[in-house]
Amino acid sequence: MKKSTLCILFILLFGAVKSQTFVSGGVYTNTVWPLSGSPYIITGTLVVFPGATLTIDPGVTVKCDPNSGLEIRGNLWAVGTVSDTITFTSNLPSPYIASWDGIKAIGTTNPLGVGNQVTMDYVKGLYAYRFIDMDIAYHGPYVFKHSYFAYNGVVNHDGGMPSTTFDNCKFVSNTQGLDWCQFSSRVSNSEFINNVDGLKGFDFIDTCLFKGNTGTALSPYGQTRGCDIINNNIGVNCYFNSVNNTFINNNVSNNFNGVEILSYFNGSIVFTNNFICNNSNYNIRLLTTNNADLSNNCWCTTNTVTIRSKIYDGYVNTAYGLVNFSPFNNCTTGLKEDEVAQNSVSIFPNPFSETLQVSLDNDKTSEIIIMDITSRELVRNTFSQKLSMPMGALQSGVYLYSIINNDHEIKRGKIIKE
Repeated sequence: MKKSTLCILFILLFGAVKSQTFVSGGVYTNTVWPLSGSPYIITGTLVVFPGATLTIDPGVTVKCDPNSGLEIRGNLWAVGTVSDTITFTSNLPSPYIASWDGIKAIGTTNPLGVGNQVTMDYVKGLYAYRFIDMDIAYHGPYVFKHSYFAYNGVVNHDGGMPSTTFDNCKFVSNTQGLDWCQFSSRVSNSEFINNVDGLKGFDFIDTCLFKGNTGTALSPYGQTRGCDIINNNIGVNCYFNSVNNTFINNNVSNNFNGVEILSYFNGSIVFTNNFICNNSNYNIRLLTTNNADLSNNCWCTTNTVTIRSKIYDGYVNTAYGLVNFSPFNNCTTGLKEDEVAQNSVSIFPNPFSETLQVSLDNDKTSEIIIMDITSRELVRNTFSQKLSMPMGALQSGVYLYSIINNDHEIKRGKIIKE
């Protein structure tokens, strides 16, 4: 009887201890990490080789020693559930920012732009130097959904081809939430809370919340719509210097500085229907010699003297241009969303060899400009809706393109000639 009692006590004390699996070296064939082996402790750089897919089951925890991480030359599939998230974190007992290297995607054997190389859903990414490095990631799309990223140096480094998407994600207490993304990129329905800097340099940003960021909450590159940017140090800091910049229906309020404009191309920027007020220092800081037309926005008042008092421009410092505004108090009566063309653009194949196809869901006359990586114009074509461009004369390499419709750049990106 005493032996049985001792055995049961031993099981109660030690049998409940979870298993753990130490991993290093390479993953050469399709491999699944089941929950039964969790946590998986990476002791060096674990390489997933071309042709192999590492699948991580729901509920698994992956812990990484200092100076360790994953290098994805094949594919990574980490899809948890709402109740069983997958966690990537440090193996230190008291982790800190940049405790482990992160995950690096460096390409597969698929054709460029093909492969779904990294897919994450219901994932936690914690304490990495760079949680996901996509600097040379050319086999996407790269998709991150319903995920939580905290205490990282930066969540991403660059973006993957043909696209990178973060949807329904939360970024908390990172040094940098999301940084510049090279190819087509979108962030939607996401929150950036208490980071140093929130988001910088993504093509499409919609319906996001930026709050409590101690540096700059948002530095947009392309289209920004329907975001709440509140209670940050600097709400928005942006170069409005490209004709694809659109900033519509955003709430920028109760920050120290609301919107800092480092450059502004009049006639090329759509900046309307925004609610910009109650920022404690300035609502607008214009830091360029160009004037900026910010008509059709809300300022919480129709008193022009009050509006002007919260704008830093050439009236305060003659080194800068002037802000033109209208005392427009009701955003719903300004420029409507449907007055700003939402054009569906397709440019394919990418990579291409001899011919490039362009399709635009708009019957107005448009232009496409092909440039080298120094932005030197090489080819310009006018078209309506569809265009087939012979491109055999171009050498293999990376090129830029710009599509202009109704005097506005509606799409910009990179293409690759094989």
